[in-house]
Amino acid sequence: MWNSGSGDLPCGISLSNTVHSEVAPCLPLPSLPVFCGALDQELRLFDDGRSRWSSNQGDVAGKIVDLLRNTDVSYLNLKDQSSIQPGASIGNSNLFNEILRHDPDAFGCVAPGSIEEPMYGSGLTESTPFERNMPVHSQLLRETGEMRRDADQVQADSVGTSKHQQDHYVDKKVLNSSRKPKVKQKGKDGFLPGTCPDSRDHQDTAIADFCEMLEELCGRAEVFGEDRDEVELIPLPFADLKALTNQILSMRAKKVLHMVHVDLLSRILKVLDHQIHRAEGLSINYNYHLDADVVSSIYCSLESIHGALAIMTHDDMPKQLYKEENIERILDFSRHQILDVMFACDPAYRAMHKPTDIGAIDDEEDEEAADFGSASKKRRTSKSVKEKKSTTNKGLSVVNTVTQKLCTILSFLKQFLSIERFSDSCILQLVRTSLQTLLVDNIPLLQLKAISLIGGIYYMYTQHRSYVMDETVQIILKSPLSKRVPRAYHLPDEEQRQIQLVTALFIQMVQYSANLPEVVRSENPLVEVSVDPGYPAKCYEAITESCCLFWTRILQRLASTKSQDASELKMIMENLVMDLLTTLNLPEYPASAAILEVLCVLLLQNAGLKSKDITARIMAIDLLGTIAARLKHDAVLCRNDKFWILQEFINSEIVDPSYEEDSCSVCKGAIGERSLFVCQGCQRRFHVDCMEGMENEVHYRNSDCQICLCERQLLVLKTYCVSQDKDDQKKNRNQSKKSSRHDTVTIQDIVQQMLLNYLQDVRSEDDTRLFARWFYLCLWYKDDLPASEQKIYCYLTRLKSRAIVRESSSFSSSLTRDSVKKLALALGQNSSFARGFDKILQVLLASLRDNSPTIRSKAMRAVSIIVEADPEVLGDKFVHLAVEGRFCDSAISVRESALELVGRHIASHPDVGLKYFEKVAERIKDTGISVRKRAIKIIKDMCTSDTGFSLFSAACFEIISRINDEESSVQDLVCKTFFEFWFEEHSGMQTHSFKDGSCVPLEVAKKTEQIVEMLRRMSSHKPLVTVIKRNLSLDFFPQSAKAAGINPVLLASVRRRCELMCKCLLEKVLQVTEVSSEEGEELMLPYALLLHAFCLADPTLCVPSSDPSQFVVTLQPYLKSQSDNRVTAQLLESIIFLIDSVLPLLRKLPQTVCEELEQDLKHMIVRHSFLTVVHACIKCLCSVGKVTGKGASVVEYLIQLFYKRLDALGFDNKQQVGRSLFCLGLLIRYSSSLSAASSSNTRMVDVTSSVNLFKKYLQAEDFIIKVRSLQALGYVLIARPEFMLQKDVGKILEATLSSDTDDRLKMQSLQNMYEYLLHAESQLESDKASKNEVGHSIDGVQSVPVAAGAGDTNICGGIVQLYWDNILGRCLDVNEQVRQAALKILRRLTQSWLITC
Repeated sequence: MWNSGSGDLPCGISLSNTVHSEVAPCLPLPSLPVFCGALDQELRLFDDGRSRWSSNQGDVAGKIVDLLRNTDVSYLNLKDQSSIQPGASIGNSNLFNEILRHDPDAFGCVAPGSIEEPMYGSGLTESTPFERNMPVHSQLLRETGEMRRDADQVQADSVGTSKHQQDHYVDKKVLNSSRKPKVKQKGKDGFLPGTCPDSRDHQDTAIADFCEMLEELCGRAEVFGEDRDEVELIPLPFADLKALTNQILSMRAKKVLHMVHVDLLSRILKVLDHQIHRAEGLSINYNYHLDADVVSSIYCSLESIHGALAIMTHDDMPKQLYKEENIERILDFSRHQILDVMFACDPAYRAMHKPTDIGAIDDEEDEEAADFGSASKKRRTSKSVKEKKSTTNKGLSVVNTVTQKLCTILSFLKQFLSIERFSDSCILQLVRTSLQTLLVDNIPLLQLKAISLIGGIYYMYTQHRSYVMDETVQIILKSPLSKRVPRAYHLPDEEQRQIQLVTALFIQMVQYSANLPEVVRSENPLVEVSVDPGYPAKCYEAITESCCLFWTRILQRLASTKSQDASELKMIMENLVMDLLTTLNLPEYPASAAILEVLCVLLLQNAGLKSKDITARIMAIDLLGTIAARLKHDAVLCRNDKFWILQEFINSEIVDPSYEEDSCSVCKGAIGERSLFVCQGCQRRFHVDCMEGMENEVHYRNSDCQICLCERQLLVLKTYCVSQDKDDQKKNRNQSKKSSRHDTVTIQDIVQQMLLNYLQDVRSEDDTRLFARWFYLCLWYKDDLPASEQKIYCYLTRLKSRAIVRESSSFSSSLTRDSVKKLALALGQNSSFARGFDKILQVLLASLRDNSPTIRSKAMRAVSIIVEADPEVLGDKFVHLAVEGRFCDSAISVRESALELVGRHIASHPDVGLKYFEKVAERIKDTGISVRKRAIKIIKDMCTSDTGFSLFSAACFEIISRINDEESSVQDLVCKTFFEFWFEEHSGMQTHSFKDGSCVPLEVAKKTEQIVEMLRRMSSHKPLVTVIKRNLSLDFFPQSAKAAGINPVLLASVRRRCELMCKCLLEKVLQVTEVSSEEGEELMLPYALLLHAFCLADPTLCVPSSDPSQFVVTLQPYLKSQSDNRVTAQLLESIIFLIDSVLPLLRKLPQTVCEELEQDLKHMIVRHSFLTVVHACIKCLCSVGKVTGKGASVVEYLIQLFYKRLDALGFDNKQQVGRSLFCLGLLIRYSSSLSAASSSNTRMVDVTSSVNLFKKYLQAEDFIIKVRSLQALGYVLIARPEFMLQKDVGKILEATLSSDTDDRLKMQSLQNMYEYLLHAESQLESDKASKNEVGHSIDGVQSVPVAAGAGDTNICGGIVQLYWDNILGRCLDVNEQVRQAALKILRRLTQSWLITC
C-alpha cells in the first residue's frame, strides 16, 4: 500500500485481519507503462518521431505539463491541500517553477483517491476520504457481482410463483428504463478523473447527472394515491439500488455529494428507508431453507442501508437528513441481520440459544445480564453441534454475501458515530450485539468490524464506558475456558502470533480512552487553538480509569466466587495476561504496558497480595512473577541488542557530532573496500551492511542517516512552535537569540520520532494508528512531567507533523518493522511500567517470608522464572539474602525450590555458584531427602560446568560426607557423582597424553590429584574406601541396569583407571622423596593414604600383572625412617598395611626384601612409640612369615621377649607394661594363623597361661594397666573365641559390662566385642568365598561347639546371646560414649543378621 503522507515511499502491507477479496482492489499496480496512464498511449517524455504534443516539443517542462494534464494521477497520492507552496523546499526548484509558468494548476489535481493530511473538523477517524471510501468502494464493486448473481438466481427460482414477487417489480418496462445506456454512459464519464479540462465544469456535470438519476429513481419509487395528496412508495429492484449505491460512492469520492440539494437527498433517503422498512422482521433461515422473496428483500434492504449510510456519513451534510426514526431502523435491522448471520455460521452458538424468533434473543440476553453470578455456568463449551445435512452451497453463498455487506455497514456506522448522536438504547443494543459476535466462529471479518465499531462507541460515548466494559467482562466470562483458548486475532506483520479477540477489543478500547485534542480536528494553526497544558495528563488519567474499570470488575468477581469458579477466573486472567505480554512493546499496541501496569498496581494492593484470601494471593504471585519475568527478559534483550540506533540510544543522551573519519560508526572497523554510506548531516561513515534494519535503497536515496533526518524534523517542528507564538513578539525574539536551547535534541526524542513516523507511514484502514501515536505522546508527556507542561505545543506538532513539515516524504520512516520493534522495546525500558520491576521483585522477595508455606513456595517459583529470564538477578544483594534465607525454610518444598532456583543457572553463570556454595553445601545435611539430593546435584553442576572451579576439593568433601547416608538413593547419587568425576572414561578425553616419561595419562593424573586434594580435608579415608569399592562394582546403577547386567567393558574400564591411579600415586611418592625428609614425609602422606584406601577397596589394584611385587619393593625402603612423629606414624601405617595386603597375593618375593622387611618390622615393633604402627607391624610380620615360612620363629622370639619384659617390669613402669601387654595380645592374635600354617602341631604359646597373665594385670590398681590388659585379653579372645564360653572369662566380661564398672573398662570391653564381630564377619565371608563347610572353624584347627541352648549354628551367635543382656544394659548407660559404643554393636548385629538371614 502507499503511505498516506508520502507519495514515493512504499511500506509493508499491514492488513493481516482482512481477506484477499477486500484488499486486492486497493493494491497498487505492479508496474506502469511509459505513458503513465495517459489517454494518449503514444505520449512520451522525449521526441522519437511518433509523439503528438500540444505544446512546444523541445520544452521538457511543457512535456511534463502535458503529461500531468493527460494522466490519471490518483495513485500518486498528490494532494490538493498539501500542494507545494511558494517558499517550500523542492528537490529541483528551477524545473518546478518552469512547470508552474506553463500551467499554474499543473500540481492542483483533484482526483478520486487523493490522499491528504486529515484536518478533523468533525470526524473521529484519521483515515482520509480515500482511506475511508476506496476500500469500501472496491469491496462493493466486488460484492455487486455476487449479490446480483444471488438476486438473479433467486428471481429465476421464483418467476411466476409468488404474487409478492410481482409487487416488488411493478413494471418490467420501468426496470428496463432504469438501465438506459445514456445514464450508464454518464455515470461512466463521471468516473474518469482528470480528463475534463475544467474541474469545476466536471463537478457541475457530475452533480447534474447524479441529480437526474435521483429524480428518475424517486419518480419511479413514488406513486401518488387516489387523492393525489399522499405519496405511496413502491419497492425498487436490487439492480437499481446497487447502481444508486455505486453512484453515491462515486460522488463521495469526488467530494461533491454535499452539493446535491437537500430536498432531493431527503427524498432518496425516504425511498431507501421504505426499502428497509419492508424487510423488517425477515430473517435468513439458519438451516438455509431459503425463500427467494425473503432473500431478495434482505438484499435490497442491506443495499439501501449501504446507500443511506454513504449519504449520511459524508462530510458537511445537512442536519435535516438525520432523522432519528430512520437511523434507529437502520441500526435495528442491521443488528438483527448480524444475529441471523451468527446463528447461520456457528451451529454451537445456535444450539445454545435456539430462539423461537429474533425478538426472544433480547429477553434471554437481559436475563443473562441480570444474573451476573451465573455467567460462568453459561460459558460456551467445546462440544460440537452437528450441522444438518440440508446445508447447501447456495445457502452458504447467501450468508457470505450478507456477512460481507454487514461488514461494510459496520464500517460506515463507525464513521457515523462522529457525525450524529445515537440514542442510548440504540447504542446499548448495538454494543451488545457487536460483542456477541466475539463468541461465534467462522465470521472473522465481521468480528474485526465489530471490534472497530465498539472501539468507536467507547471513544464517543464516554457515559456508557462502564456499561461497555461490563458487557466485555461478561463476554470474557462466557468465552470457552481452556489453557489453549482460541486466539483468532492476528497481530500485524507477526508470523504465527495471535491473541484473543476480546483482548484485542480491550486493548483498542483502552487506546481509544485517550480523547484526541481538539487541535487535531482543527485546520487552524496550533497556537490559535487553546490547549490545556495538562490535557495529555488528563488523557492518561482516562486511560488508567478504563484499565481500573476492567480489572476491578474481574478481581471483584474473583473475590466473590467459590474455589472452582476462582480457578476458572484465574485461567481467564492468565490468558489475558499472556495476550497482553504478546503485544507488549509492539509499536501498534502501546496500551498493553498501561493495562499491565494497572493490573500490577491492583495485585500489589488489597485485591492481590494484601488480600485475606490465599487463592487471590497465590494468583497475584503467579501473575506478578510472569509479568516481572517478561520485563526482565525485555531488559536483557535491549541490553544485548547490537542495533546501531539502539546503541546510540543506550550509550548517549545527546547526539555526538564528532566521529572518527577512517572507521565505521557502527562496527568501529576500518573502511576497507566495503560499500560505504556517508551521512551529510553528521558526516559519519557507515558500512552499508552495518546499517541493519533499513530498506536497501535508503542508503542511496537519502543523504542523511535516520538519526539526522529525525533530528532535522524535530528542529523544524520546534521552530514552528516558536514562530507561531504571536502573543509575545519580544519573547519570540528572545527565544530566537537563544535558539541553541531549541536546537538541542536528545537521542530519546529522536528515537521517539522514529516510532511516530513509522506509525504515521503505515497504511491503516481505521484510526488505530492515530490513537496509538497520541497514546505514546500522552505516555511520554506523563513520564516527563513537570518539564513537559512547557512543551505541550511541541507534543502536538509531532502529532501533526505531516501538515507542518512540507517535505514530509523525506522524513518518512525507512526502518524495517523489526528495527522499529527494537526501538519500541528500548523506549519501553524508560516507562513507569518497566521501572516497576524493582517494586514487583521486592514484594515477591518479601512474600518469601510469608507465614504460609504455600505462599512461600509460589513466591520462590515466581522468583525462579525471573531468574530464568536473567540469571544475573541471583547476584543482587537482596535476592541473594532472600534465597539463602529460604535454604533453611521450615517447608521442604520451599527449600527444594530455593535450591532448584540456584542450581538451574550454575552451568551458565559459574560466578553465581561461588556466592551460594557455602549455603548449598549446608543443605547436603538437610533432613529432607529431596533437598539433600538437589544440593548434591547442584554442587556437581558447579564442578562440571567450570573445569577450573576453585572450590572443587571442598565440593567433593561435602559430597562424600553423605556416602553413609541413611537413604540408599542418596548413597547411590554420591557414588554416581564421583563416578562421573573420576572413574568414567569420557569420550574425546586425551587419555593417551603423557608427561615426563610417566606411564600414566595426564587426564588420569589430574583426576588423581583431585582425589588427593579432597583427602587432605578428610579426617579418615574410610568414606573414600566405600566410594572406590562401589565404583569398582558399579552397584549404584539403577535397578533396571542391574537387572540387564552391568556392562563388563565398563567394569574393566573403571578397574583400569583405578590401576592407573595407583601407579600415579606410586610415582608421586617417588617424586616427593626428592624433597627434604621431614617435608617429604608430609607431602608424601596424602598419596600414601590414598594408596591405602585403594588397597582397602581391592588389594589387587596394587599388584600389577607386569610386576606384581613392584609396590612392595618400592615402598619397603621407607620403613627405615627414623622419625617418630604423627605424620611419620600415619605414613608408616599406610605403607605397612599396603604391604600386608599385597603379600598374600604374591607368589614369590626376593629373599633380600623379605629379610630386610622382617628386620624393619621387628625393629619397629620393639621400639616405635605409636601403637597403631606397632599393630600394623605385627600383622604384617605374620604375613611375611607366611610367605617365607620362617615367620614362626621371629614371632615366638618376640612373644618370649615381651614375657620377659613383663616379668622384669612388674607394675612399676605402667607405660612399658601397657605397651608389652598390647604387643603380647596382638602377637597371640595374629600368630594363630602361623600355627595353622606350620607343619608341627605344637603351639608357639600357651593361650591359657596368657589368659591367666592378663587376669593378673586386670587386678592392678592403675587403670591404664587394667585397660591394656583387658585389650590384650580381647585380642586373645578374637583368636580363641571358645574361651569366652568359660565361666571365669565370662565373669570377667560381665564384670566389665556392669553398670558400676569404670567407664574406661566398659568402653574397652565393648570395643573388644565389636572387633570380634568384625573378625567373625570377615571369616564368614572368606569361608563363603572358598566354599568351605557351613560350620564355623577357628583358625582352621578345630570346630567350635554350639553354645548350650543357643540353637545357632555358629559360635558368634551363641556368644552374642550369652552377653546380650549386658550389651543392652550398656545402651542405657549414663555415659554417652558408652551408649554410642553399645548401639554401634547392636547396629552391626542387626545388619549382620539381616544379611545372613
